[in-house]
Amino acid sequence: MAENIVELNIAIGGISKELLDVQKALDAYREKQKRKEAIDEAAITFVSKAELVIEKAEKGDLQLTPDQIRRIKSNLVKILNRVRK
Repeated sequence: MAENIVELNIAIGGISKELLDVQKALDAYREKQKRKEAIDEAAITFVSKAELVIEKAEKGDLQLTPDQIRRIKSNLVKILNRVRK
């Protein structure tokens, strides 16, 4: 029983780190956007991290809720559209 709790805590920690990395990249992008700075590097960082998390979730390596996946994809599409302009 204790082993299951430890494994669960490790899994939750991994998911939390992945989502935190994506959130930090998104926050950095938004901050640069507010200051009208060059956002290409921040956008690329977010896109890379978001794509990695989505891939892991779709393969089953990372357990995310459908809403979490939807929100990451939504932000990903918005940023990609802004960068392409």
